[in-house]
Amino acid sequence: MDDSLQYSLLKRNEFYEIAAQTKFDFVMLDAGIKEIMFSILAANQACKCAIFIPNDFQESLHQIVDSLDRNHSLLLAFRKQFPHLVLPDEYLHLKRNTTKWKHLFSGQVRSKDISKYESALNVEAGDAVFIEKEFKISTHRLLLSLLKYAVEKGVVVLNHTHFEKGGCQEAVLHDRAIKGDKSVPISFNSLLSFSEIKESECRYEFHIYLQKKTLFLKRSLKFSVRGILVRMVRYQDYYLLICDLQNDKESFLSEILQEVNRLVNWEGKFCSDDIISYDIVETRADHSLKNHLDELAKMAQKKLGISSSQLLKWISTFSAKDANFEGKTEIQQLIEFGDYRFDEAKQTGIHPLPFKNMFYRFGSEIEVLTEKAYELRPKFGPGHDLWVYVQFWYLYENEMICSPQDYLNRIQGGRPALDSDLIASEDLLVDFFEMIKKPSI
Repeated sequence: MDDSLQYSLLKRNEFYEIAAQTKFDFVMLDAGIKEIMFSILAANQACKCAIFIPNDFQESLHQIVDSLDRNHSLLLAFRKQFPHLVLPDEYLHLKRNTTKWKHLFSGQVRSKDISKYESALNVEAGDAVFIEKEFKISTHRLLLSLLKYAVEKGVVVLNHTHFEKGGCQEAVLHDRAIKGDKSVPISFNSLLSFSEIKESECRYEFHIYLQKKTLFLKRSLKFSVRGILVRMVRYQDYYLLICDLQNDKESFLSEILQEVNRLVNWEGKFCSDDIISYDIVETRADHSLKNHLDELAKMAQKKLGISSSQLLKWISTFSAKDANFEGKTEIQQLIEFGDYRFDEAKQTGIHPLPFKNMFYRFGSEIEVLTEKAYELRPKFGPGHDLWVYVQFWYLYENEMICSPQDYLNRIQGGRPALDSDLIASEDLLVDFFEMIKKPSI
């Protein structure tokens, strides 16, 4: 594939032309972490690979890597390649009415030191506080980072398609994104699916997005309500509470907020009006990043003859285009690097919070966006409108957005919209995609 070919709707027809002219070794009809990683591995062995999916890119990966999985060798090697998307997260786990024997467990914070870790935490007699370390993943952005790297390596990846199977090694690929009857023949050796690996039983989680208000915690929290573990995960401009779903969700939600208010001492209180939104999310045990990498290892051994040790070595060395951090992998290094990038960009009039969100969204590619902002500042002036356009420009140039919803998916990744997202107006989006998706483009 031409290295200069943009991964853009503007070049979509050229991807179809390449697909029609290629005899693929592997075609996949799902685009998750393991499928894209496999395609990159296969491309490194001179295999021709394609991924065609019916809708837009979505990732089922769970956004939390718990303390049991965080030291997995493949996962640690993988995390070093995407430090801005797989972030270390330290929790204070408060356990109520703890027996004296549990106070002997490792990781417990001494009572006199609790305020050093979190001055707002309200600890009562019989409580114990433990330090626990996990990772939090920006799952959708991780998928997009891998996907763009796969395209650079020659993998043909297309969303919004209809794959019509013909003979055993033939199909017709129809484009559902552009108006008109666009279709091309596809030839391949193997139609590969990870679904042959047995899935675990599904369960449902409650994901609650809570306004941050004026509560700024130093660490994420864990606590229990009715014996159900609740994570309160810190993000820059909101908290995400995660727990197993209960049948009486409204009542359970009220109890969660009551427990948060009991846990922290600050000038305010949380109530139902502070909930941005909540979702019921289907998940499985095999949706963990560790499991995805383990499944990748099995398929790489089976189809490519790559051993686990070879896979580990490879994961430790590859680098996506938006993950060039020159060895900056720890959270404090990333914070300082983000501050440095903001200092470079602040003359464009952008506020620190939306800029930091874009830094963690686009990684080292933020330099490209900053250069564009300075280039366009004479036209748009400094500030909000400039950066709304710059972010939109980057996405349609680099991430195959084919509709307003694709655009929103790239920024929000399934979470609710926030003021700091710098989202273009609905009218602008509709007008642009109606124009760009004409058959003549």
